[in-house]
Amino acid sequence: MASELPQINFLSNPRNVKLIVIGVVALFLVFAIGGSFVFFYLNVLEFGDVYVRPIYFEVIGGLVLSTIALFRLDILHRRSLTWWIMRLGIRLIREKGLVEQMPLDYLDFKQFKMGVMGFIAWQFTKLFVGVLFFGNLLFGMALLGMSKGWEANLGSLWAIFKLPFQQIALDPTITQTTVIPMIPALMLVVTPLLGAFAIRLILLFGITEIARIVTPTPDEITGEKMNIGWRVPIIELIIGVALLWAMFNTFFISFIDFNTKFAIIGLGIAGTFFIVFSLLDRKRLAFARLAQKRFTLQFAAIVIVALLIGSTMVVQSSIADARKIEYLGPYTTQEIAVNGFFAQLDEVEVVPYEFRTTPIARSEINSEVEDNIELLEKVRLWDWSAAFAKLKPEIGLIPFVDFRDSDIIRFNGTLFWSASMKPILPSSVRADDAWFNQHLVYTHVPNGFLLLNGQEGTIVDSSEHFDQRRIYYGEGGLLEETWMAYPTDRVKSDELGGFTYDGGGGLTVPPPLSWFFDSNFFFAFRDTDVQLLRFRDVHDRMTLLFPFLANFLEGTRGQGDIDMIPVRDNSGNTFWLYPLIVELDGNRVPWSSGNKLMRLMGYSIIDIFTGEMRILLIGDDFFTSLFETTYADVDGIEIIRETPDWLKDQLKYPEQLFFWRVSMFNFYHVEDAEIFINAREFFEIPQGLETFYIFAEPPGFEEPTYMGLLSLELRGSGGRNLAGYMTVGNEFDQFGDLRFYAVPLDSETKLLGPSAVVEALEKDSQFRQLRTLLREPRLGDNILYRVGSHDVYFIPIYTAGEGGVVAELAAVAAVGALFTGEINIGLSLSALTAEDAFRAYLAQTTGLKAAPIEIVVETEEQKSKFEQVLDMFNTRNVTVVNVDAVNPNLTFLEGNLTFNSQEDFSNIEEIIFQFVEERVDGETVLMWVQDQRFFFGAVTSVNGVVELHYLVITFGQD
Repeated sequence: MASELPQINFLSNPRNVKLIVIGVVALFLVFAIGGSFVFFYLNVLEFGDVYVRPIYFEVIGGLVLSTIALFRLDILHRRSLTWWIMRLGIRLIREKGLVEQMPLDYLDFKQFKMGVMGFIAWQFTKLFVGVLFFGNLLFGMALLGMSKGWEANLGSLWAIFKLPFQQIALDPTITQTTVIPMIPALMLVVTPLLGAFAIRLILLFGITEIARIVTPTPDEITGEKMNIGWRVPIIELIIGVALLWAMFNTFFISFIDFNTKFAIIGLGIAGTFFIVFSLLDRKRLAFARLAQKRFTLQFAAIVIVALLIGSTMVVQSSIADARKIEYLGPYTTQEIAVNGFFAQLDEVEVVPYEFRTTPIARSEINSEVEDNIELLEKVRLWDWSAAFAKLKPEIGLIPFVDFRDSDIIRFNGTLFWSASMKPILPSSVRADDAWFNQHLVYTHVPNGFLLLNGQEGTIVDSSEHFDQRRIYYGEGGLLEETWMAYPTDRVKSDELGGFTYDGGGGLTVPPPLSWFFDSNFFFAFRDTDVQLLRFRDVHDRMTLLFPFLANFLEGTRGQGDIDMIPVRDNSGNTFWLYPLIVELDGNRVPWSSGNKLMRLMGYSIIDIFTGEMRILLIGDDFFTSLFETTYADVDGIEIIRETPDWLKDQLKYPEQLFFWRVSMFNFYHVEDAEIFINAREFFEIPQGLETFYIFAEPPGFEEPTYMGLLSLELRGSGGRNLAGYMTVGNEFDQFGDLRFYAVPLDSETKLLGPSAVVEALEKDSQFRQLRTLLREPRLGDNILYRVGSHDVYFIPIYTAGEGGVVAELAAVAAVGALFTGEINIGLSLSALTAEDAFRAYLAQTTGLKAAPIEIVVETEEQKSKFEQVLDMFNTRNVTVVNVDAVNPNLTFLEGNLTFNSQEDFSNIEEIIFQFVEERVDGETVLMWVQDQRFFFGAVTSVNGVVELHYLVITFGQD
């Protein structure tokens, strides 16, 4: 009989369990740390110095700030609150929480002292660990820039200590000569330095000293009464230093006024008193009664100082309430100047608006239209919502793409809505197959752009303008969510549509590095190099490489990513034009009122196929100069200053930056301090209004020009009239030029605002009839144009509401913007063009009304029959309206009738009554005449589709 082997339970041995736990933890740490290292290493391999440079900036800034904030130089006392707490905690654990069994010197922080080498090692440890918390990219960038010759104007900072005590004049000279030169240093250098010094005072001084006074001495631990005599000077010292630090920071606040100097003096005196009291009280600790009396006197002295300073400031404020212009005016003038510099408002050209109200004769209407036909053909009649609704069906049943964004672009003098798409994972993909499909199949958008003519509403073949339409680098969808990969030795492509990516994007990753990047590569491509395309979302890519740039701003449609547009070069390549906008905090700049400074440095030109980029710099500001200085020697990035010829006709000024500059202009265009204080002439952007990018010809232009336009109203005004409108140039020779057309506030002629124009249109009788027929038509963008000598709003009217699947143009309205007691409205229902609407508008200005259609009948008998038919409709409370023509989507003939004799009357009456009951949804029937046949129609809208149901009646002879 064979002997049985003993049963050994491996897990019964605690040592084995411990080894397993340690092994699992070690494996987890290897993959966690290894994954982070791989991420960093791959970034360095792919982007090189472009990726490393911001990290370099952050490390430099972090080392300097960490040294200031954490490095302790007190080698004599060698205190460390952290190590004292750690020593105390460890001893408490050893003593099982019994404080009475601990050595007395463990409880007294004053007696704690580190060893020399340990103290020095701890300081350097804090220094390097502190880089993670104090890393400041902009500060490090400024330090490196200064080492390479960039001028931060640090020497100008001394003047800031004089500003609160200077006599400020009622002009911006002091801002222009003193404040503006120090802005680079204040924003990039001073702000982080003040933060680091504040941390140092709190951690190394405040908390350390507090720890000294709250921990008991050995005598107090053994039962003696707590001695507060030696603690009072320390408390006084802490308060004194805090007050002096507050005084110092008051020089660097965002608004200085007549009371600032008193606040500085008060804080300085109080802080000095507390420090003097601290020094004096240290010598009199033995006389408890004397110390108590002195403490009372000291407290009284501080109260007197506070009352004197406080009462002075209250009196100053009371006087300022009555004499605001004299007291606040000079400081308000400086606020206007500083914020004007922030938003570059000195570059805004203000043009007084010239009204032209000279009427034209009826005979001049056609010639007026012809003279302005070039502009009228460029009027934008399709807005974002209508374009989106019309382009949406173009996707069809494709389950792997969706819309991402739609932007206005221009080619050859024509505006297009360009709808960029994003790849998505179809919902039908099983969870088990998601990884393979995400990374190897749905890697791109095969035809990434749809185009719609913004003037005519026709869908355009995108291949006419974009040779390269496959998007591998874009925004949203799988481009944002995942990376793309393929084995370098592949013979057959798994990519969507059978495409084989052959661009230069990404980098080749060999095993085992690929295994750390994604463990599936260990099983799928264990012995194969893998090509990885990462950071394919342009916003993520730019944030990774240039984290100091703004990537998310408040815009006209709310907050969102920086808006980028597609452009093409002469070789057929397609790029994203990505604005490089810097946003800097102005809280430390005198008279900034906490506003921000923004600048357009230029653009990043990013290939949609390879992800390669070039940097086009166009700015001449201090930050663009800093960027150019610190990136001049960076390999892997091409920086150019000259705009390529192919790009000049495709430029578009960033919408969000334009919106922000106009928002600043709304307040700081007022240069008169009295008007600013009284808030009489502030502007505001009308609710819901966005920037319109259009071809326009405002005063001062001789031909239609591509520009952005944003209308402004007087803030708080109930009249809803325009205070003017701002334009920004997009043409290369006018790029970024802002021009404000200002309506005189005392002008008798008013320029109607968007909401007033819509209200006027809705009251128009012809539009009311159209609205009844279309049920719920949607009004498009109401954009103000100067057409010749006429200021006109062109408003497209769509058959489908916003978000409808089908969008069609039902009419075009031209509404006069000038109000002199009467508003002229022209409505085009037939040609559906701005030209036809403008002609109808001109007819209204000459006093011509829409003439009724002349009904031509041959005999009195036919006329009598026609009137009988009208009576049939009238008895059913239906009004017959004459129109030129109707443009429905679908037509349905409900009956073709002949009225020859009275014997036909009953049959015709029955059919008309049935038609009214079944087809007329309202109180109006349209009538038009063609070849002696009379058409009576009823229009309805079904899911955005305009249907016309009609009868045809021919009046014959007995």
